[in-house]
Amino acid sequence: MALNTSDTRSIASLLASTVENTMMSGVVQDSIFDAMPLTRRLKEAGQLKVLSGGERIRVSIDYAKNTTAKSYNDLEQLDVTRKQTQTAGFFNWKQYSSSVVISGREMRINKDNRSKLFDLLEARLNNAAMSLADVITTGLYSNGTGNGSLNITGLEAAIETSPGTTAYAGIPTGNTAWQNKVSTGTGAAAVNLLPGLRSVSNQCSQGSEGFDSVPNLYISPRTVHESYEASLSPQVRYEQNPEGGADGGINTLLFRGMPFIWSEYCTASTVYVLNLNHMFLYVHEDANFAETDEGLQKPVNQDSLVTQILMMGNFAANNRRKLGKLTGVT
Repeated sequence: MALNTSDTRSIASLLASTVENTMMSGVVQDSIFDAMPLTRRLKEAGQLKVLSGGERIRVSIDYAKNTTAKSYNDLEQLDVTRKQTQTAGFFNWKQYSSSVVISGREMRINKDNRSKLFDLLEARLNNAAMSLADVITTGLYSNGTGNGSLNITGLEAAIETSPGTTAYAGIPTGNTAWQNKVSTGTGAAAVNLLPGLRSVSNQCSQGSEGFDSVPNLYISPRTVHESYEASLSPQVRYEQNPEGGADGGINTLLFRGMPFIWSEYCTASTVYVLNLNHMFLYVHEDANFAETDEGLQKPVNQDSLVTQILMMGNFAANNRRKLGKLTGVT
């Protein structure tokens, strides 16, 4: 059926409504959060938190034990000393954007076949979303000092190679209860990976916080993941496939019943020992991978329409001693 070329609606208006509908549908948000293993698992664990504002992101932190807890006898005087066991950690807002541009030439060429223009716009929106996901996920594995410290304060900041080196969330480095666990110089995965995982996992499990205190996610680069799979291969029982032959791989890797996954963004030669219960990805409700309030805008010095996808937020951990890593895995 021929298009109604007498439609007097502005192409710019149609484009604006298309962008708005796409953004409001949650497609872009889902594309970003579901695209990468770590962000997807934070979302699934309910650790994606949407905030409405504040000068900084404030996180409540337990950093010491209450030493008044003890046994007593009859009328023995109790210790009622007020202990400071909680404090607040603060994380600065970090901002990211990805721009989508449609030129006037593209709009005029597609004037009589608008579906093609919408396909082009949708493709660029998806590309912008995935590009934004790429740089943010890269930041999640960083220490936040990149691009003049504008990047997300990621895992390398929360889980230091030398614990106690740099303040985190504004809390002094000397507080040993606020230090992560680490095993450096692991060496050959075939020999040292499993003993190293046991040691760091046990250290991260210390404390009286029940089942939630144990690590529940392990992330490594692909090469380390493959070495871990190879170390498990002698334990695999092969069953006859109904179609003939035997399956030569392991579909899902676990350590102590918890997922062991890989990510191309993971720091080289490193295995992160994580507890999602103490990790959060915060986003601002007005910049939750959303379009700017102004929508598509026409620059005064360019024949085009432009909009941005914005994210404002940061990554945070509230219990570093529950997090750890192995480095130098070969």
